[in-house]
Amino acid sequence: MGIKPTCKEVHRLVSEQMDRDLNIVEKARMRVHLMICDACTNFSAQMQLIRRAMHQFPLDKDGK
Repeated sequence: MGIKPTCKEVHRLVSEQMDRDLNIVEKARMRVHLMICDACTNFSAQMQLIRRAMHQFPLDKDGK
């Protein structure tokens, strides 16, 4: 892990953030990268949109 996070690391953090709370270092690294990388900012927004859509998706008859 270098000083500047890579897009690959930020993609991993964006995904992990959906399952757990990131620690302060992870959050800071991700936020700094998102301030300068439009591609990762778009990826993050798309992941948030998918997550919101899935929360609205109806369950099947078995409750799954």
